Amino acid sequence: MEALTLDIATLTQAYAGQSFDPVQLVEEIYRRTALRGDDRVWLHLRPKAHVLEQARALVARRARGEHLPLYGLPYGVKDNIDVAGLPTTAGCEALRRVPTRSATVVEKLDAAGALLLGKQNMDQFATGLVGIRTTTGHCHNVVDPAYVPGGSSSGSAVAVAAGLCTFSIGSDTGGSGRVPAACNGIVGLKPTPGVVSSRGFLYCNRSFDVPPVFALSVADAYTVLDVLVGVDAEDPYSRPAPHALAPNPLPAHWRFAIPRSDQLEFFGDTAMRAQFIRALGHLKALGGEAVEIDFAPFLEAGRLVFNSALVSERWLTYGAVIQSHPESVHPVVRTAIANANQYSAADTFATLYRLQALQRVVERTLARVDVLITPTIGRLPTCAEVEADPVNANAQMGYYTYFANPLQLAAISVPAGERDDGLPFGLGILAPAFGEAVVGAVASALESHMRTPIRRFQPTPVPAVLCEA
Repeated sequence: MEALTLDIATLTQAYAGQSFDPVQLVEEIYRRTALRGDDRVWLHLRPKAHVLEQARALVARRARGEHLPLYGLPYGVKDNIDVAGLPTTAGCEALRRVPTRSATVVEKLDAAGALLLGKQNMDQFATGLVGIRTTTGHCHNVVDPAYVPGGSSSGSAVAVAAGLCTFSIGSDTGGSGRVPAACNGIVGLKPTPGVVSSRGFLYCNRSFDVPPVFALSVADAYTVLDVLVGVDAEDPYSRPAPHALAPNPLPAHWRFAIPRSDQLEFFGDTAMRAQFIRALGHLKALGGEAVEIDFAPFLEAGRLVFNSALVSERWLTYGAVIQSHPESVHPVVRTAIANANQYSAADTFATLYRLQALQRVVERTLARVDVLITPTIGRLPTCAEVEADPVNANAQMGYYTYFANPLQLAAISVPAGERDDGLPFGLGILAPAFGEAVVGAVASALESHMRTPIRRFQPTPVPAVLCEA
């Protein structure tokens, strides 16, 4: 099982053919985890004996004829998501609590037969896109540990890319379900705000936080999404999808928006620019027609996430800990959230009015096309570069992602080849609210057209730590 990939098709086929069962798979995953050593992917990993017990229970449930669409699929969740009996810390021990009930997403996944392994590392308080804003050490980019793993759902993406689980659930406020996917060469699916419940999460922006799915393929991501979708009466921001969200067939001719050429930004990363141009060529080969748009309204909406009264929502969740235990909070995170104190109630309403106006502008813009196409990130920095300039480097990584949730968009980051230097490249595909079907159609067609391989587990120990948070 050493070279086994953990994608859904492979595991489903193996289970059906009785090549192995979930109990044996758990043994293999914990062997891999031990082999990687102190990789800092997991903040709270369940004891192997506990997960083995859960796997045996799954085998018994299936033998009784229970319908288990995610049977025996190992997964993890970001450490701002509640799991009954495990600590929730959001990367800060001063915040630690042990819930007695799991988040809705965990309840649904467990009911569907998935196997929860534990809680994954993250940028503290989910405030960062780099993956190294921690006080306890960060996990590493699976392609090259000199580069950031991406955040804030760093551990969730790395766990999937490193072959430690089939999928993970993170959180996405300004790009955290897409940026780390792009950094590690996997899929990151961010649904429309509200179609997946966020009850049981520690919120950054409760009004538009989203639980994303990290997976090895587009099909895997949508298989998991299908289990998660549904109105939750306990989540006031939950809402029904008006139609099916599964990918549609891609029509022979379709149109995609791209930012105007003077608004495309790669922050000096020429390899990223070159691969984006090649990716556009693949989209045109699939029948896509490029349409340049004014990207300014998207960028303005994105800036509101941290540079407006919207940051006050983070203070509601984390402000008390910042005030009572400031020494336990990463200094960049502390400063970013404490900025909330400069805004008034009037500022909040002014921000909401402006965001509503921008939503209307964007709706008109995207009505002319099927999807919006961007790089997921314009530049992939090294850990050292982020340490030298933490605020600007982080903001650069959010250039193409910050705006998606405030504007109520559906989005996915899908691998679209390797850069000339061998680093991964993620393409961002976005559509208006409830546009998961068309987003998935483009992503699936691109994945098939480029014959994107499933990332394979490399059975080698993690390299020595190259940088510390």
